[in-house]
Order: sequence, then structure tokens, then C-alpha cells
Amino acid sequence: MKRLFILLICFSIVVLASLACNLDEIISDDESGELGTSVAATLDAFSLGLTQEAPPMTVVPTTPVEFPTGTQQPTAEPSPTFTPPPDGLSLNCDGTYQRVRLVDGGASGKTIFVDQWNGVDWDEVWRVEGGDPMNQQIEDTAGPYLFDECTYLVIVPIRFSGSGAILELKIYAWNGSGMTEVYVHDGVHGDWQKLGDLITFEESVYLYDEPNCCPCNRQYLEHTWDGTTFNQTGSLISPTYEGDPPDYCQP
Repeated sequence: MKRLFILLICFSIVVLASLACNLDEIISDDESGELGTSVAATLDAFSLGLTQEAPPMTVVPTTPVEFPTGTQQPTAEPSPTFTPPPDGLSLNCDGTYQRVRLVDGGASGKTIFVDQWNGVDWDEVWRVEGGDPMNQQIEDTAGPYLFDECTYLVIVPIRFSGSGAILELKIYAWNGSGMTEVYVHDGVHGDWQKLGDLITFEESVYLYDEPNCCPCNRQYLEHTWDGTTFNQTGSLISPTYEGDPPDYCQP
């Protein structure tokens, strides 16, 4: 019995040795070494009684993308209320357009008009008629004139016939729907001129008994536009003669 036990042990050793040799040949035939590595790792794991588990999956919450606010994105420029029409002029630079016309009606006299653009056509909103040209007439200098940076005032000079040749000067401002009078002055042998925001009115002044044709003095009045109204900013009376005054120019 003892001999049989010894033979069984020897047989087991021979079998295990044979298996080890075959395993070495299989591993050596694997040129990449991947099989050997895999088998060795498996044997080690079983020999140590270890089992590997896949690590738990970590869920990373998504963060919403925040887009910058403010003026990052380009914005379209607002379009004007109306496309500027032919002959159009914005009297107050407020996005609306007007047209100023001086029309000669022949025997009916001259008339000055202000029209408002409605987006399609012109609507008449204001007019001043000169009347009978034998008695009075709107002068050709009537029309819009620029004051301050962006205000157009409509100046209307009306000349009255006769030996006095009186000039009436009126100035109008656009009020959004029509015209408002902002200046008026009249004078014998009157004349006027504009320089910047200043209006100068020149007229004859009769202080004594001088004849109508030949006044002894001329008066100059200056009025300056302040954006709302005209304020008097200067005045001067100048003699029309040189040297000693004529007899009719003395008290």
C-alpha cells in the first residue's frame, strides 16, 4: 500500500510537469506577449483569490452654457420714419419732412406754402398770401433759413408799395403741425439781413420834419435767436448826412 501511494505521487508530479512545459511552449509561441501577460495575470488573480470589479460610473452634471448679455450681439439701426422725399427739409430735424414753396400767381400775387410729407405725398399745412401785387408783395428772399445747429425758420418779408415803401418782416418756426410766429417788425424804407443767429432790421427814423424821401437818421435793430424766441441784443441810430445837419434835420 505504501508503494502504491508513492507511485501515485510520482505520477502526479510527472503530469504537472508536463502541463507546465506545454504552458511555457504556448506562451513562447505568442510573439506579442499579450497571451502570456493575460494568462499570467489570470493565474495571479486566481492564486491570490482576488476578483476585480468595474469601478462605479461617475455622472458629471452638465452645466448650462451662459451666453453674454448686453451689446454683444449687433442690433439693427432704427430706420427713419420716412425716406427723405425730393425737395424735403426737416425744419426741426425731428424725423419729419416739410417743403417750403414760393409760388408766383401773377396778378394774384405771390404765396408762400409749407407742406408736410405723409410718407406718400405732400399735404399743405400752412400758407401766407402776398395779396394784390399793386399794393404789396412777398419778396423773393422769402424761404427757410438755418438757425442754431439744426433749426430752419421761415422768413417772410412783405414789401408795401407807396412813397413809404414799408417793409414788414415776419419769421415763423415749425411747431409740429404748422407755423408759429416768433418775430415781427416793420419800418419805412426797411431792409434786413441775417448773420448766423442774428437778424438786423434797418429802417428810416423821422425825428423832425424831414421829407419822406430823405430821412435824417437810420435805425438798426439786432435780434438774436436763442432756440425759442428772438431777443433784442443791439440798437443804433446813425445819421444819413455828413457834416452839419440840414435845416430840416434840426429841432
